Amino acid sequence: MKTMASQKLNCCLLLSMAIILVVTKSSEANGAVPTSPYCKICTIPNLCNNVVNGATNWKEAMVKSINACTEIAYRIQNVTNSILPQITGVAPQTKTSIQDTCKEAMDGAVSDLEEAMKALNKNDQGTMLTNLASLHTDCADALDQFGIKFLPLTKVVGRYLKHMSVALSVAQTPQ
Repeated sequence: MKTMASQKLNCCLLLSMAIILVVTKSSEANGAVPTSPYCKICTIPNLCNNVVNGATNWKEAMVKSINACTEIAYRIQNVTNSILPQITGVAPQTKTSIQDTCKEAMDGAVSDLEEAMKALNKNDQGTMLTNLASLHTDCADALDQFGIKFLPLTKVVGRYLKHMSVALSVAQTPQ
């Protein structure tokens, strides 16, 4: 009886391994892109791969990551002034408060990202990480606090937070 059970178990194991092999080969054949070595610890590997696309070393991957974050922070700065007036159902002083909070947060973010880039260029990883860790979530927090679900702004703020997560992951990748 034991031999029959062990034969069935072996058969199941072989069948499982064959299925895994077929699925793996199938995804390779369909052009699945391998994860960049700079994205191994990132929780958003597809976004990370897009951001560091073509980076041949850690520093180049960091430059691409910081630049992507900076670009989105600038976009939020520009969009905040034009979008917030369109939000309805919120008192004017609340709109002004959110607008000021978002502008201040993104001004701080741009400044910290510029400092992170300077630190990267000076090979000062500690200062770079400190500046990257200042996520400046105040804008997202203000939108949440007042229950604002204004998609254009909420979407770009969410994208900023994801890109910052990518930059922090790349920064912590062993060189």
